[in-house]
Amino acid sequence: MKKLIRRGVWKFLVSIRFVEQGWPPCRGEMDRTRSIFGLGLLMALALCCPAVFAATAAPPSIVAIEAELIGDVNARLLKVGATIYARATADWHGTDCVLRSGAILEAHVLSVTPYRENAKLSEVDLAFTGAQCGELKMGAFPLLLAAMAAPPRNSDMGVLSSPMPMSTVGHANFQGLANFKNMQMSGSINMHVDAQLNQLPATSSMRMGEVSGIRGLKLSVGTGSDNSSVLTSKGHDVSLEKHTLLLLIPSQGTFPRAETSPDSAHPAPADAAGVIPATPTADAEAAMPSLPPIEDLDLCAPPQCNVALPPGTGNDGVRPAANISILQLGYAPRPQKAMESFDHDEVLTYLSPRELLVTFNPHILAPRHSLGQSGSTVRVIRAALVDTETHRVTHTVDWELPDNREYLWPLGEGRVLVHVASELRVYGEGLNVYNRFPLDGPLTFVRATPDGSFVAVGVIRERHTPELHAQLSQSLNRDPDEDVDVLVLNRNFETIARSKAQSGIMPPTLLNEGQATLEAMPDASYRVSLLTWENHGSILARFKSSCTPELSSFAPDLILVVSCDKQTRERAYRVLSSTGKLSLKSDLHSNNCGNAAKGSANRQTFVVKTVQSSTPVLAGDAFSAADLASEDLEVYRATDGKRLLSVRVASPSSSRDGYALAPDSSQLAVLTRDHISVYSVAKN
Repeated sequence: MKKLIRRGVWKFLVSIRFVEQGWPPCRGEMDRTRSIFGLGLLMALALCCPAVFAATAAPPSIVAIEAELIGDVNARLLKVGATIYARATADWHGTDCVLRSGAILEAHVLSVTPYRENAKLSEVDLAFTGAQCGELKMGAFPLLLAAMAAPPRNSDMGVLSSPMPMSTVGHANFQGLANFKNMQMSGSINMHVDAQLNQLPATSSMRMGEVSGIRGLKLSVGTGSDNSSVLTSKGHDVSLEKHTLLLLIPSQGTFPRAETSPDSAHPAPADAAGVIPATPTADAEAAMPSLPPIEDLDLCAPPQCNVALPPGTGNDGVRPAANISILQLGYAPRPQKAMESFDHDEVLTYLSPRELLVTFNPHILAPRHSLGQSGSTVRVIRAALVDTETHRVTHTVDWELPDNREYLWPLGEGRVLVHVASELRVYGEGLNVYNRFPLDGPLTFVRATPDGSFVAVGVIRERHTPELHAQLSQSLNRDPDEDVDVLVLNRNFETIARSKAQSGIMPPTLLNEGQATLEAMPDASYRVSLLTWENHGSILARFKSSCTPELSSFAPDLILVVSCDKQTRERAYRVLSSTGKLSLKSDLHSNNCGNAAKGSANRQTFVVKTVQSSTPVLAGDAFSAADLASEDLEVYRATDGKRLLSVRVASPSSSRDGYALAPDSSQLAVLTRDHISVYSVAKN
C-alpha cells in the first residue's frame, strides 16, 4: 500500500505544471485543466487511497527551489560518487528547510555513461541529497531535479552591481538617503533593506521533466535509483554549462504553498491555461524599462564632448617641476611580477596642496599577527607624508593589512579613508586620525560618493564551514561567493542604512545623486542606469562590449566606463556625466592595457590615465609589470572639458592608483618605478 501511495503521489506530481513569470518560476497556480487521463488517475487514487486524495483534492501551488550550477558538468570528466554543486538563486521557505539566496545545494553522481559510438547515448544519474538549510554546514535534504533551462546567452545577465538601499524603510520621516545629506545625525539609525538580484526570463513556462534551451538533452525525473533524475544525451556526452538553471522540489516533507494575493476576495485573473500572473513588486516597478539595446554611448559632439589624444602621443617635452626619489624609504618595485590586472600596492593622494601621501608595499617579510575578525596580516603598507616643496618626509607609519585588496580612498576636504587591520580610519592633514570605524569581518569593498556624503562599506559574511569552503574552492578553482553586508555611512561615519549583496557581484558605483548600475543585456550589450536616492530611475547609456565593462565614479560627479570592442577586444574609455552626457571618449588601441580616472578635491579638474604596453595586451590576458612601457595622463577642466595638461612617463607603476591631483588642481603627481614626478597644471 505504501508503494502504491508513493507511486500515485509521484504520478500526480508529474502532472503539475511549473509556471514562471519572469523567472523565478512556479509562483502561479497549478493548471486545473487536467487531461482525462489525469482525472482518471486522481479518481483511481481517491478510490484506493482516500487520505491521499483528501490531501491533494485542492492542491496548493508548489514553490520550486530555483538554483543554478556553479560549475561546468561533462559526463566524460565525471566519476561515480563525484559531487556537483549548485546554489539557490532565490530565498525558499519550506517546512523542513529554509534556503537563503546563495545557499549551496549538493548532488552526487550515482552512475555515469560517457558517449560511445556503439552505445549512442550518454547518461548521468544525479541525486540531490544535501543543502545549507539555514546553516553554514551542509545538511541532508533530498531533492528532485524537476526541470532545467540553459543559462542566459551572457552568463552575467542581469544587474552586475551590488544593490544599495535606496529608501529608509520603516522611518516615515525620511523618504530617501538624500534627506541625510545636510542633516547632523545625533545617533545611528539602522535600516534593513532586503535586496535581491534580478533574474532574467529563461522560458515562459516549465513542466515537470522539461528541458529548455539545451539541445539534445532529456531529463527523466525520478526514474533513477531512490527517485534520482537521469540526464540523457544522444550522439554526444551529457554536458551542462555553468549557470544552467535548475528547478528542484523536496522529495520528502511538505511542499510550501505559494504566496496568495493579499486581496483574496478579488484574485488575479487566470489566463487560458489557468495561470495567475505574478503581482509586480515595488522593486520591479522602480526598475529600469526594458528598452532595446540601442548603442548611444558614442554620441560625441564637440565642444560639449572631447576626443582624447591617441595613446602614446602625450607631450614628452613637459618637464616635471620636481622629481622626488622614494627609494631610501624602502620603495622596491617588482617589474617582473606577473598579473592579470593592476594591483593596489602603491597609492598617491594629496592631504593638502603641498602634502603628498605616498603609500607602497616595501615587500618586507610581514609578521603574522592576528588582526581580529578581519583575519591575519597578509602584507605591510608603508605610508610617508612628503612635502612637495621641500621634498622632506614629515611623517611615516606602517599599516598591517589582512588582504591584497584596495586599502585607501580619498574623501575630499583633505581626508582619506584607510583600511588598517580590522578598522577603517579617516586621516587628515599631518596624517592625524580623525575617525575610526570598526569592522566585524573581512572587508570586500569601500565606495564613496564623489562629494563624500555617503560611503558604502561591504563586509563579508562566511556562508560555509571551513571544510565546505575548502571543498567548494577545490571544485571551482577559486573562492566561492559569500554573503556581503553593505553598510551606508554618513560624513560622521554613522550607519544610516543596510543592505545585502554577494561577493561575486561588482561593488556599487556611487554618484552624488544615487547609484550607477551596470546591466547586461542580450547580444553582449550593456546599459548604465542611474537609480537616485529617491528611487527614480533613468538610463544613461547603452553600448556593446566583448568584456565585462568597468565602472567607476570620480569628482566632480562623473563616471568612467571602460569597455572592449566586440570584434578586436581592444579597450576604450568614455567619461559620462550624471545625466548621461558624454564628456570625453577615447579611440581603440591594442596596446591600451588599462584606464583609470580621478578628480581634484576642489572639483575643478580631473585626470584620466592610460597605461601602454610594449606588446598588445587584450582584455583578459595576463601581463608582466615589465611589459608596461609608458603611461599617458591627461588633465581636463571639469566645467568645459578643456585639456590643461598632457604628459607621458616611462616605466609606469603597476598600481592602479599611482597618480594624484592636488586638491587645488595646481599639481599632478605620478609614480614611476624609481621616483615621483610632480607636474604643474596650468590654470588656463
